[in-house]
Amino acid sequence: MQDLIKEMESYANENNVPIIQKESIVYIMKYIKEHNIKSILEIGSAIGYSAILMASVNEDIKLTTIERDETRYMECLKNIKKSGLDKKINVVYQDALEVNLTGVSYDLIFIDAAKGQNNNFFEKYKNFLNKDGIIITDNINFHGLVGNSETIESKNLKELVGKIESYIEFLKENDEFDTEFLDIGDGLSVSRRKESN
Repeated sequence: MQDLIKEMESYANENNVPIIQKESIVYIMKYIKEHNIKSILEIGSAIGYSAILMASVNEDIKLTTIERDETRYMECLKNIKKSGLDKKINVVYQDALEVNLTGVSYDLIFIDAAKGQNNNFFEKYKNFLNKDGIIITDNINFHGLVGNSETIESKNLKELVGKIESYIEFLKENDEFDTEFLDIGDGLSVSRRKESN
């Protein structure tokens, strides 16, 4: 497994595929272990790196991951097969905003896809969260650019960072969820449903 992980890290580096930072995935894996998480939904598979690591935490985990980019989807399938976790990980090739889920719910929902769509992903998938489940979102700091958008030259990048900033506001003001923001890796938000909801 270690060899495969190293191989995937090199592939991601060479092909400019964003994968989760080490500190972040270590935090999530520890959380999965400590809270006995059994069912996970990941939005944004990329090449399967975080899915494989999350699913490997313990025997009983079932994980569904959604990816809309065909090249990454194929690479993800290949890596999951190599990892031997293909019975535990279900990969869905579709845009996460168009996927129709029925009769399922999850202990953990991990959002790590198109950053500009975080609000939409959150709103759509919060309904599939188990009672004590959590939603974790990656790249909340976005390479240190969040909160420093005045330094950004590129219009597209500035717009994207603006969307992440408005997602942070959306989480802070959310009546249904309490969110803590962790300065781990590229920044994580951890959202839990409030007691009264």
